[in-house]
Amino acid sequence: MHSKDITINYGDKILSDFIPQTTIENGKFIPLILPKKKSIIKNVEESLLNALENPAGNQKPLSKLLKENYKGGDFSIIVDDHDRPNIHTRLFYPILLDKLVSVYKIPPEKIKAVISTGTHRPSTNEEMMKIFGKETFPKVNYVMHKCNEDNVEVGVVEGQTIKINSTAFNSDIVLLLTDIENHYFAGVSGGPKALCPGICDMATIRYEHLKAFGEYGFAENVDLGSIKGNPVFDIKTKIVNLIVDSMRKHKREIYAIASIIDTEGDLVYLKGGEIFASHYEASETLKEIWTVKIKERADIVISGAAHWGINLYQMGKATHCAYHAVKKGGIVLNVAPCPNGWGNEEYKNLMKIGMDEINKAKDKPTGIKNALTAVINNVKNDYKIGKQKPIDVLQILYFVGWGNLHLIQDGIPESDYNLSPFLFWGNKNQPVIERLKTWLEKYLDNKTVIVTDNPNYLIKVDNSISM
Repeated sequence: MHSKDITINYGDKILSDFIPQTTIENGKFIPLILPKKKSIIKNVEESLLNALENPAGNQKPLSKLLKENYKGGDFSIIVDDHDRPNIHTRLFYPILLDKLVSVYKIPPEKIKAVISTGTHRPSTNEEMMKIFGKETFPKVNYVMHKCNEDNVEVGVVEGQTIKINSTAFNSDIVLLLTDIENHYFAGVSGGPKALCPGICDMATIRYEHLKAFGEYGFAENVDLGSIKGNPVFDIKTKIVNLIVDSMRKHKREIYAIASIIDTEGDLVYLKGGEIFASHYEASETLKEIWTVKIKERADIVISGAAHWGINLYQMGKATHCAYHAVKKGGIVLNVAPCPNGWGNEEYKNLMKIGMDEINKAKDKPTGIKNALTAVINNVKNDYKIGKQKPIDVLQILYFVGWGNLHLIQDGIPESDYNLSPFLFWGNKNQPVIERLKTWLEKYLDNKTVIVTDNPNYLIKVDNSISM
């Protein structure tokens, strides 16, 4: 292996040739063992139609659902917002538009894309073009979900009133157009996540998200790739089942599409059917596609954020990915441009509370623990979306130790550096590759190092690997 073969994305730049060749030759560079490449789905149209007509689980083919349930009303397609890569949306949506009209005979004005923003801000027109593609976007009749507006009650779970987007709920048919990825506290995204939190109201989302927290960090089984015993997934299941049952009382149906895009951006899995049956099946396949092995944890993990490097909030996924690969007491270096700054004001404000606790403590380990307690109490008393991120960052900080979370970026102003536990490295006037190289000159020495450039990797240690 040569240093030039080790790359990391930084916005639209690809950085390479930064790991010293001697580090590689001396066996200090620990490579990621990527899974075996699965066959690329080349005939997307045929595979999509097959997914619509050969359902997993206890669901009928789409053609039969339309015959029995379509009454001339809306046909809603739930689509990811701008915070997701949306490779699958650009592949599927043009085909769906064509086939729903030409094959399934749905009037084009009745086909509506409901953008599942959860609690995120509305997507801009420029972002919508990236979601659907420039050619398709002008043809899209869309509804932007807003968690505080135009939601209807569907029932009660554990005493919590559940509300969802009114356009989706009042549609004759709802199609979930999702891709399946690992998620740092939901376990696995896509599938039921398109409904909750995707198109739920703020109170419902708040109730679901609060299930993530334990005494000093996330609750047991709340982790990347984990759905069994994950309390977030458990409550999501109850909420989504309620939504399905409530819609069926009105003779309305939900059909799910589950796809997987592999580490190289290729479509390798596409099936459909009942929400949970298709999700469970896809989640098992996801393990084969996105589980990356290492022979041992490293002293240093350099973690890029790819698409998620748009802000500090989304970049946290890359920090969490590195958490699975770094030794206790090791160093995590995130490399992400963060052009949109923090990305979430709740994250920023609560991180300040945590930092105040750290700074006034007698020592840093005690301070981090106090910060976790203060932050979790704040979250439980006044939960807003974004407040879960400081908990994740602080529990990782507790694992690696104070001063061992580092970041090379361009979007966070120096005036905010004291609000975060990250050590912000380098002069922004320097090219990012130079900042990365000078960081390595200072910290690498004779340490072992891993480089990962996709926050969706589920990294597992396999001691049987010999290099």
